[in-house]
Amino acid sequence: MIKRRVMGCDSLKSSMITLVIAIMIMLGIVPAQADDLTQCSESFYGGVYPEFTNIKLSKDTQSLCFDGFAVMYSAVSRTPLWSAEYLTRQRLQQAREIDREDSFHEESRLPDSDRAKLSDYSGSGYDRGHLAPNADMANRSQQYDSFSLANIAPQSPRNNRYIWRNIESATRYLTQQYGEVYTVTGVAFTNKKTTQLAGQVLVPSHFFKAVYIPAINQAGVYYAPNDESERIDVISVDELAEQTGIDVLPILDRQTKAQAMALPLQAGDDIEQPATPNEEPTWMLFLWAIIDWLRVQLQA
Repeated sequence: MIKRRVMGCDSLKSSMITLVIAIMIMLGIVPAQADDLTQCSESFYGGVYPEFTNIKLSKDTQSLCFDGFAVMYSAVSRTPLWSAEYLTRQRLQQAREIDREDSFHEESRLPDSDRAKLSDYSGSGYDRGHLAPNADMANRSQQYDSFSLANIAPQSPRNNRYIWRNIESATRYLTQQYGEVYTVTGVAFTNKKTTQLAGQVLVPSHFFKAVYIPAINQAGVYYAPNDESERIDVISVDELAEQTGIDVLPILDRQTKAQAMALPLQAGDDIEQPATPNEEPTWMLFLWAIIDWLRVQLQA
């Protein structure tokens, strides 16, 4: 009888502990478990997600699966380090039918002590820059997720509103041309001294967007300083790894990673690639580019 009573007490104690932990997670007092990125493997080419070549970057990181993209979040910088997407013509067609609804919000899956907050950006002089852009999102759920601060980093206003907007449009243009594109967008901290917002959120020195096109097995990376200079370089996946400590496309062969594809700097630019069976007529591609540009301007 006594033994059964003890076992019953142990069971009750275990249940109470589980309940307390669950409540603490919801309140942000203790961290929730990181998402298993295999749950959102469709965001990565070959289902293989980016790897850290600089192991220091992995400190206090948490992987997060969102609707339509995946994120590696850093509690050190209180920004995402990268965000991965799989873009198709169909997805972008659906995205064009949705008007923009801003809904910036803190990420409830992160513990309160680690998450970026809306107040961090208030009066900072920096834009809340999307890594996975709102204009790529095919439904309201994806759009809402894209406004999570776990997908946001402090971005220079001119970089965000002009240079980076052109790059995002050019990536959608490539998707229309080749049918599908894998992207990994991220940030780098290469300056010796890093600016902080509200003493917490770190301001990246650079933004990057890696683009891989399966139809022609080519990849390239847009790499831009996070300032008002409007400078941008196109580098290889290997060069990006040297600069940032992140191998964004580890599954690619050596030659593809070593050679930088001549990426367009704006939608409609000719990248002089051979036609593929999935290629749309040129006039249609330019029409999509004009529509995409107009939609982005109206949302500004």
